[in-house]
Amino acid sequence: MMNWVKFIVAFLLALSLTIIIVVLYNANKPFSTIQNNAETIALESGKLSSVKRTEIYNGAISMVTVFGSDEEGNEKAIFIDEKTEEILDEVVLKDGIDAQAAIETVKAELQVDKILHVVLGFEEGHPVWEVAFKGDNGKLNYVYVFFKNGEWWKRILNL
Repeated sequence: MMNWVKFIVAFLLALSLTIIIVVLYNANKPFSTIQNNAETIALESGKLSSVKRTEIYNGAISMVTVFGSDEEGNEKAIFIDEKTEEILDEVVLKDGIDAQAAIETVKAELQVDKILHVVLGFEEGHPVWEVAFKGDNGKLNYVYVFFKNGEWWKRILNL
């Protein structure tokens, strides 16, 4: 009788683990497909010769930001519309502030408890850093900082 209990417990654990793995894999598949398509578009357009990483930005429109370097070795970010798969714009990374500078800009004026993410996106014709963080009161905050000069664009506080 004890062997049956051990078998059933082991079977249920294996089944649960298999279901969890399959669900997580299928949940991540759309993001992987979108990122792979954006990387292919950036490479085939000739805007980038190599890709370092990609980020998904959800602003007024959903887009993928592809980071890499071009033929001359310039580090660039290419903004690609997720739906139409067209290139919206591109920036040379040395021409603006980096993610750490965007974080420091936010920390200089607001109480930051924990940074959740920093993503480069494109809003209303301008590249912006979206900094999401938890404030010292535990509430969610979004701050947008212009890529070019590090000035504030928009703040959404205490959600």
